[in-house]
Formats: sequence, structure tokens, C-alpha cells
Amino acid sequence: MQWSLSEIEELSPILDRIKTELEPLDGKNIVVLCSAAGEVPFWLAKSMTQGHILGLELNRELLKAAQLSAEKRHLSHLTEFRETEKTRLLLQDTTFDALVSEFIIFPSPTPTEIGQSEMARVLKPGGKMIITDVLLTQPVSPEVRQELSHLGLDYLCEATAEDFRSWMQEAGLVDIDVKDMTPIVKRVWEQRRTQAPVLGHRMGYSFLFDDSPAKLGDGLYYMYVQGTKPMPQ
Repeated sequence: MQWSLSEIEELSPILDRIKTELEPLDGKNIVVLCSAAGEVPFWLAKSMTQGHILGLELNRELLKAAQLSAEKRHLSHLTEFRETEKTRLLLQDTTFDALVSEFIIFPSPTPTEIGQSEMARVLKPGGKMIITDVLLTQPVSPEVRQELSHLGLDYLCEATAEDFRSWMQEAGLVDIDVKDMTPIVKRVWEQRRTQAPVLGHRMGYSFLFDDSPAKLGDGLYYMYVQGTKPMPQ
């Protein structure tokens, strides 16, 4: 899934929210899970003069692109990119001030299967976890999945907002906040629908906007979830 530059501008309130939650950024040690081509690490690094952002990615082509881009942008002193494992983080306990997993604006085509407990393990006490995700709250037929895939929606997490809240609680996080970002993203999909260039893709838009299990805001949601690792008592 790739958004155009104008669409990314429309979606920027989501990125702005992440940045606000993590401020002050300077000097922090941050890990970005499923960092794709590095856009989120680079965007965070622009507000830093010191600190470290580690991007973890499964897709080797995107990983190489991020590494090359870091050099071109002169951000190698603040950013680093490594290949990750699919189900665990090869990182020490309590080493990061924040973990970000951003799947709305710059989604990786190769998501990991790392749970919130494993993510929380690498956070320092007081560290923040921020996850954005695309949730499908009920099963859909292979036909619906195929049509959504034609639109670029290849990855959908089958879960609910309450599932995410429970997973965060089970990971020991506190001050958990779950926000529905669907209205922001829906406006961009509405613009895309009016400009849909390929007739075969229009069935997918019908699933997103008409009565279906994958209707935006009523079956399919764009969610923002955050929590904090508590300080020791």
C-alpha cells in the first residue's frame, strides 16, 4: 500500500500525533518496528540533534533502500536499520525510550508477528509504545480480500480495538489509549474512489463504502493505540 504525497499530507495528523506523544524527541533511543523504507525513522530524526532511531524490517529490499536513503539524507548519525526476526526482537531488555509500529501511512508489505509483550520487554520504565494498525473486526470472504488487495489493502489485522487494549494490558502497560483514526483515512479513500482509474478496482471501493463486513468504520478500522511501561514501585 502506497499513498501519494498529497495523500500523506492529508494523513499527517496521525504522524503529528505520534510525534507529540514522543516529545521531547532529542536524545531518545527509539525503535521503529516494520520500518519499511525508513520514512518514519527519517521523519522523527528531523526533530533530533542527538539520540538514536533503530528501524527493524523483514523486507531486505526495503531495508537496503532505507540504509542508502539514510546516507543520502545525511541521517546515518541518528538512524540505523537492521533486519529483524518475525516473532521476536533481538534486542536487550529495557533499552528503548519508545517503540513505534506504524502501519497506516508507511506500511511494510512484510509485517512481523511480534506481540506487545515482546515489544514491552525492550522498553525502559516510562517508555511509550505506539501502534497504528488496520483492523478487520470480522471474517470476510476470499472475494472481498482479493478486491481489497487490488486496492492495495494486502495486510489486515483480524482483531478488535478491545483485543488491542487487552494485549496492551497483558503486556503490563498502563495509560492505554485507543483512538479511531478511520475518519481521517476515510476521506483519503473517498478521494481515491472518485479518481479510480481502473473499472476492475471499483468493486473494492464498494466493499469499503457500501454494506459489507469490510465497510470503513463498520468492520474495517484504522486504529491508533498507545501505552506506557510503568515505573517501578
